[in-house]
Amino acid sequence: MTIQARHISVLCKVAALAALLVASPAVMAAIPDDTSASSFSDETSPERIARSEERTLASLRSDDAAFHRLDADTRELRIPFTLAPGAVPEGVELVLSAQPVSGQSGGRLEAFLTGSRTISLSPLPESFEARFSLYSESLSEGENLLVVRFHAGMADGWRIDLRSSRLRVTALPAAGHETLQSLETALAAQFAAPRRVFIDAAGSGRERLAVEALVAQGIALRMGQAPVLVERPQAAELVVRAAIDPLSPTASIALTDPYTIHLAGSDTTIVAAAARLFAARSFASSETRMTPATALSAPALTHASARRVEGREHLQALASSGAPFARENGGRAAVVLAGESTADRLGALTLLSRAALVSGSSWLFAWYGDDAGLAPADHDLFLLGPITAINPDLVRAAPAEVRAAAQAADRRVPRTRRPYGSTAFADEGSAVAGAVTGVAALYREPGGRTVALVTAPEGADFSRAARRLAHSDLWQEMQGRAVLWDAGSVTAFGPTASAGEPLSDQLISLFREHDRLFALIAFALSVLLLFAGNAVNRRSTRAE
Repeated sequence: MTIQARHISVLCKVAALAALLVASPAVMAAIPDDTSASSFSDETSPERIARSEERTLASLRSDDAAFHRLDADTRELRIPFTLAPGAVPEGVELVLSAQPVSGQSGGRLEAFLTGSRTISLSPLPESFEARFSLYSESLSEGENLLVVRFHAGMADGWRIDLRSSRLRVTALPAAGHETLQSLETALAAQFAAPRRVFIDAAGSGRERLAVEALVAQGIALRMGQAPVLVERPQAAELVVRAAIDPLSPTASIALTDPYTIHLAGSDTTIVAAAARLFAARSFASSETRMTPATALSAPALTHASARRVEGREHLQALASSGAPFARENGGRAAVVLAGESTADRLGALTLLSRAALVSGSSWLFAWYGDDAGLAPADHDLFLLGPITAINPDLVRAAPAEVRAAAQAADRRVPRTRRPYGSTAFADEGSAVAGAVTGVAALYREPGGRTVALVTAPEGADFSRAARRLAHSDLWQEMQGRAVLWDAGSVTAFGPTASAGEPLSDQLISLFREHDRLFALIAFALSVLLLFAGNAVNRRSTRAE
């Protein structure tokens, strides 16, 4: 009886537990799925940390003006700016830089956000730069307006330096996005927008490079600037994944969670079509999914930044309008993304996104690959990557100024030392990050094909150099057929530049490259002479 009673007790407990689970389905929902929870938090839920972003007043205006004059006739400077949807503003600062119009400049300057209190300045008639916090109670997501107002009285006015004056906004980014349209609005915002993007196209098969290139261009056109492409999803504020999905017979773009966009198709060709759709059409009026059918009524994805420059064989045309590669939506362009490392590929994609941005639209029909030898012979060639991954014949066949720029960049890079003996131990673990320097060139081959080359010499960090060029005003300073750039400046090489080096420079370069070997040879020679001298001394002693 005791054993039967014990069995009956156990059965009763099991039945009671089953009844509890049936009556309370929330109990089941409360049981965590460790795998899915960790995956979501690690890859698609970036940590929300308030960040400060600073932009010049010139970059917030639609024109290219460097100064704005405030006087009795023009009393206000109005600067509109946007804060991403869902962002929580925390503070705003203004750095105001101005120059007096004359020795009688004065009066009172007021700065404020519309709807908030003012900050007043009464400067002396001399150049000044003032940093102060604005009242931010009216700062909100969406459209905002900064106003700088001049009260002249009997005084002359001021010239506001728009390139030195800066607006800094501190805000907490949005906790994800509910629709594709709201995500696109957030990307276009000037403050608190998602900037760091992770692109995963490994599931796209042979179209991987094309998909990555098109996605990077589509992101840049929505942002109005080249994105910051990261290597890990944990570091991203937006994740874009593209992969084959047998359940998706047509190209589709879906917002699968608040931070992730998924591009899908039943095969590699359809996945590439989804990437072209992503790069060609705006998400305006889209909810969480876009297909070719719904994209018919969507506006084209463009950016009004292109400026036409005459002379298709010069870097100014590439830097200002993407010419000649942007013509026919890239239909006559072959883009080669060279380099084996992920960092090099992301650097090349960043440069490509900047080129597409200035052209005003994506290069939808370009050929994308990693081998220039496979590119169509009748296409213009756009080469991006470290020089070690590019066919050296292309550089040797380039005009003299291109080779001169490449050699000048090569001389700037610290030489790799070959360790010998005890120096091998001293060198272990002392690697130094590569220099930020690179070469850009655009020229026409004898056969009529236009070639653009953006590379970095051996020993330099192509990824860092590419990002520096794509994210700065250095891009706009490219000119002529070839330039050399570093972290802060661009040097042009003209058609008359000589590709050859003087013999003295060649000898100095040779010595710097093999300095330790020469030192070892000199040491061995001195030891040999020492032994030889001792032998001569012994023979002389015996002879005496």
